[in-house]
Amino acid sequence: MNRKSWIVGSILFFILIILGIAALRSFLAERSNNSINSGQSVPVRALAYCNTENIKPCVVSFGLDMDGNMLVNILLPDLTYPGFYLQIMRGEVSVSYSCKRIAATPNNAYCIGEKLPPGESLHLMLFSTRDNLLLAEGELSIIGLAFPTLEIAISTDVPTDVSVTLEPTETPDFILPTKNTLPTQTKTPPSYP
Repeated sequence: MNRKSWIVGSILFFILIILGIAALRSFLAERSNNSINSGQSVPVRALAYCNTENIKPCVVSFGLDMDGNMLVNILLPDLTYPGFYLQIMRGEVSVSYSCKRIAATPNNAYCIGEKLPPGESLHLMLFSTRDNLLLAEGELSIIGLAFPTLEIAISTDVPTDVSVTLEPTETPDFILPTKNTLPTQTKTPPSYP
């Protein structure tokens, strides 16, 4: 009997230790989430145009899609960068842009939203979609807007069941002059009755 009670006591002791560790981990995780949400210990990265210093995230370019929406192309630091959305402050007005990674190049993303005029100084902010945590911010002005090329432009919200067909354009035939241009005779094949 003494041996059975010793085994049962040991099992209960290990169960209590495991439960204590789980409770401690839960407490520490909740405490770190509260400090993150209060914004005390999370560094905010600077957001600027991409350059040779390789500071990421950075803005590659501004452009327009076929529908006249503004596209903001962003280069991300790595694949672990969290999902985000872009918010642009234009004076007192705030405009939100939804952002998506590009499947073929996951370190690139684009954000789409309301078209803004070039030349103004804007305050751009990247926020985490999970917990609205500010990830990066910076003052930028739109230097220029890249317009879509009709041959390759694809609407950003095209349904997947629609196919796009491009019509070839006619190119003019150019005749190069020669020194002696003589008409060439063509022989007609003989006909049989």
